Amino acid sequence: MPYRLLPWFLALAATAAMAETDLEHAERLLEEAKALRAQAEETYRQAEPECYERFLVNRCLARANEARLEKVREARAMEIEANRIKLAEKQRQAAEAGRIAGEGPTGPAAPAESVEIVPDPAAEALRREREAESTRLEAEAAAERRIQDAEKAEARARAEAAAAKRAEQAARDRERYEERIRQKREELRNGS
Repeated sequence: MPYRLLPWFLALAATAAMAETDLEHAERLLEEAKALRAQAEETYRQAEPECYERFLVNRCLARANEARLEKVREARAMEIEANRIKLAEKQRQAAEAGRIAGEGPTGPAAPAESVEIVPDPAAEALRREREAESTRLEAEAAAERRIQDAEKAEARARAEAAAAKRAEQAARDRERYEERIRQKREELRNGS
């Protein structure tokens, strides 16, 4: 092994050992946060029944909940710190991997060459066939609607004619009844 690479390998080993220490610290922080959350929940569960035995139940529950939330906030702060350490380590490893491979930081990808998409002739034929079928179905539906509209118009005209005929008959009946009433009145006037 060439001696000029020895310092590089030693530095790499030292950073690996340091990284393990950081990762171990992050894992320990996560475990402590988990334990703190569990402790907060257990404390609240124990305090809750005791609160129901007191005179100011809601005040007691609010204080117990606030104590639980304070511990949860502490646990969340530990989790955030652990996640920050893990992210820093991942970023360091990614940068190290880029230096080892001889690559610098990657930039944006080069734009792809413009590719002309040629439609499949079978797909085009299917599309045209579907369009023709759709047009045919629309024309059939329009013709069916026209037939139905004509039938409805005819039925409406028949109903209107029948209504007019009944109205005429009613007018004739009214005139006939009025004539009979007039005749009866005259008979009563003349006969009395």
